[in-house]
Amino acid sequence: MANELKTVVDFSFSKSGAKIAKTYSENTTVTGDSYVSGILSIGTSEEELTQLADLGTPGEVLLKNLDSTNYIEIGATTGVYTIKLKAGKWAKYFHDSATIYAKANTGACLLDYTIIEE
Repeated sequence: MANELKTVVDFSFSKSGAKIAKTYSENTTVTGDSYVSGILSIGTSEEELTQLADLGTPGEVLLKNLDSTNYIEIGATTGVYTIKLKAGKWAKYFHDSATIYAKANTGACLLDYTIIEE
């Protein structure tokens, strides 16, 4: 089967007369047939998302920081963070590593995650 994953982003901005609206959609063919999803408490010390053990290789990732104050850093290599999820923000991306590391700033944060096998 093809195009098992569909992503749609509706992005619009309007302020002081300036306006823009964009919509992107993407259909993705997924090789694997598994996913993990849940909510984790991420502490201020780096931790590996061990829930990935149930997957062959992580692929599409959707994350949301449920905290109202602190940010969470996300990376594929220990100590190297390429994503910064500010309080209440989310990100969708393709992860090209077998590991995902996370670390909260100042205080523990809840991270809502969904990761689909590549």
